[in-house]
Amino acid sequence: MAETGLSNKGRRYRKSFSGDITFLRIIRFVFALSLSILMVYIYYLHIKGNLQKTILEIWTNHQKVMISLSIFIVYSALIFQMGVWRGRRR
Repeated sequence: MAETGLSNKGRRYRKSFSGDITFLRIIRFVFALSLSILMVYIYYLHIKGNLQKTILEIWTNHQKVMISLSIFIVYSALIFQMGVWRGRRR
């Protein structure tokens, strides 16, 4: 007989991976915190009038890295999305 929520007779099932580990919650919190700090820094640069100069300086110093990283991210997202579309058809 298949066990349902009413007929499990006190058996406990293991939690899922994301519910059992708090590491993913820590990563999400660190990401949100760093994003908020970045927004405050951009606002500070805007108030001081150095935003455009700073962005141009970062772009000229790290142009090759930023272009190659963006190509890698777009390529990975495209492959992932094609896998999602392929999986939904099955």
